[in-house]
Amino acid sequence: MSLAVKRNAVFCPLSVAGLLLCLCFLCAPVSADQPAPHLPLVVTPLVEPWGFIDAAGAPQGLLVRFQRELFQRAGLRYEQRMRPYPRVIHDLSIGRGDFGVMFSSPQADAVGRSLGAVVTMRVLLVSRVQPETIQGLNDLAGLRVGYVRGSKYGPLFDNNPTFERIPVNSAEQGLRMLMTHRLDAMASTEQALIYASVITGIPTGHLQVAFELGKARADFYVSHSNTQVQWHQSLQQTLAAMAQDGSLRRLFYQHDLWPQAQYCFAGGRCLRADDPVAVQKEPDDD
Repeated sequence: MSLAVKRNAVFCPLSVAGLLLCLCFLCAPVSADQPAPHLPLVVTPLVEPWGFIDAAGAPQGLLVRFQRELFQRAGLRYEQRMRPYPRVIHDLSIGRGDFGVMFSSPQADAVGRSLGAVVTMRVLLVSRVQPETIQGLNDLAGLRVGYVRGSKYGPLFDNNPTFERIPVNSAEQGLRMLMTHRLDAMASTEQALIYASVITGIPTGHLQVAFELGKARADFYVSHSNTQVQWHQSLQQTLAAMAQDGSLRRLFYQHDLWPQAQYCFAGGRCLRADDPVAVQKEPDDD
């Protein structure tokens, strides 16, 4: 009887220790070979009204709302990082971000693959009211023209050697520089110009719409570095559904981010934030 007690007293601790040791060896390779999957990382342009940080420190903006609804409908959790637009392009190019909205352009296509069109925008050029009229690109020769850093408005503007292109952080900054004669003209999207005009409080009649540069399309891109095909397919299908059911129109043209949808410039030219431009191109399927 006493011998049995001694054997049990010695055997049990050794058995438990041996079992724990075995479990450690069995678990270690699994955790090393199978790291926890990361959440998709969306890089959002820090350019008003597309993306900005509000007074409470929370992300806001047209793209912030769009991405929130896109991922929610796709059933995917995600992380978000706010960056100046050139950094969005850079982060996606080196795989530091998975998804982001960029202007459709050869530069963007080199960085990622489009999963679909998000919004098509009119690109306009505004100037101070002055005797010399600006009616086209030829009239910009020798002038200082602002544009939002990283934006692509077409080769006739982007590569034009006859005028000086000056990058600014936002349309709001560009309009303030225009009013203080540090710029001669400012090019931007219609939505950004309306937002900036309302925020800066520039009186009607001080600026004029010179001409329309054209149209620019923003697409939702996945970085070429990302290999999670199931994410690509789910988001591409959800984006197509949002275009079909009118959700994109609602998000970009029927919102409350600024108190008025219209702003009128000199000469009676009014810009409207609730006047959509049709999406012109569908992405290629996987």
